[in-house]
Amino acid sequence: MKKKLSLLTSIVLSAVIVSFGAAGCATDLYEEYKDSIDTEMRLSFDFFWNECVTDESLPTYGLIVDRWPGNDNYASTASVGFGLTAYVIGAEEGWVTREEAQERSLGTLETILAIQADGENEASPNYHDVAYEGFLAHFIDTRTAARYGDCEISSVDTAILLCGALTVGEYFGGEVAEAAEEVYSNVNWNAFIKELGGRTLISMAYDPDTGIVSNGCWDWYAEQLMIYVLGAGSPVEEYRLDDEAYYDFTRRTGSYGDSGEFIYSYFGSIFTYQYSHAWIDFRGKTDKNGTDWWTNSVNASRANYNYCRDMVNSSATFAAGGWGLTACDAPNGYNGYLGTPARGWQPNSDYYRYEGTVAPAGAIGSVVFTPEESLEALEYYQSLRLLNGAYGLNDSYNLDYDFYASDCIGIDKGISLLMLANFKNEAVWNVFMQNEHVLSGLENLGFSNVR
Repeated sequence: MKKKLSLLTSIVLSAVIVSFGAAGCATDLYEEYKDSIDTEMRLSFDFFWNECVTDESLPTYGLIVDRWPGNDNYASTASVGFGLTAYVIGAEEGWVTREEAQERSLGTLETILAIQADGENEASPNYHDVAYEGFLAHFIDTRTAARYGDCEISSVDTAILLCGALTVGEYFGGEVAEAAEEVYSNVNWNAFIKELGGRTLISMAYDPDTGIVSNGCWDWYAEQLMIYVLGAGSPVEEYRLDDEAYYDFTRRTGSYGDSGEFIYSYFGSIFTYQYSHAWIDFRGKTDKNGTDWWTNSVNASRANYNYCRDMVNSSATFAAGGWGLTACDAPNGYNGYLGTPARGWQPNSDYYRYEGTVAPAGAIGSVVFTPEESLEALEYYQSLRLLNGAYGLNDSYNLDYDFYASDCIGIDKGISLLMLANFKNEAVWNVFMQNEHVLSGLENLGFSNVR
């Protein structure tokens, strides 16, 4: 315990010493953009609060839809993780009472525990279909709590759920903390380990239809850093990861313009540089190889911004001020390949695509890394009448095609809300980084604070 307390103390101190790009002027920037920030935060919160199953007669209480208003038949496991965290923000902001947020959080965790148990019950029709070794299906039917369609059981979506669970557990304590600990303890991280090509890697998925843990693994840097931290900090020793999977994935470095060098993700989508940082405060920390993931995301966000600025003659969307290329709905349907250089097998390869489709969550989710650029974009997006809906900014738009997405998506609302909250007052980091398992996970992976 002394080691954990020591690490926590040094984390708090480093947060004071190390700027996150705008720490010194965050108050001034917040005041300048206060109306825009507070509006998008509140409306994003409303998505999670309102688009949640609240019928206690259903086995899905607390599950949150993947998108709205497009389809309320299925919930997203990741959306639930963002939503649980949203309840802490909502309670702190006074949008709901602490008692309301606590009740919703506990009920949600009880549902997750039941789903995990259903997936391990051989007598259940959902045996290894909706859950496997504690991991949950990517999408879950909002009426039956069964796996939705033929989706996979997902390691990263489960990790996002766990981040939300640990956040509410740390914030509310008591029964909520006990339920969160149990949900976390049920996940057997080693069940998703794959030995491939001499490397130890984490699989992305388990396929219930074949009963096989996929060879599709987290073999490149992407949004999965939280998996290693949570796995290395597991309260169950036999489920706990060592550091091999973390140090074995491919790290390719590149840059764009004067953004600075960074380890890039394969598709270059900006969300890959954001998600783990929504909960884990990497400021002032490096791993055993000296990797600084915080600076990495700052440089990647700058690269994304600079690329979009350089492309102003190629797209009306970029010319008018849009930036932040990331996976989103596009004129021809959902596109997971949108991103900016460096990307692909080689950083200077032509393996990248651009079109004039921008997701507001791309720029907003980088607000802690590129505050001025992100807040300028937020204010601009809010000026586009057709981009704004009941829950703030919808998923995406493209001025070249006069395209405005009609849906908002839970993970986009989530990264926007969490990062704006961290920019405003470090609300999520202040809670999540108190968890002893998170601190143990960072320590077990060899992270230390820069002196």
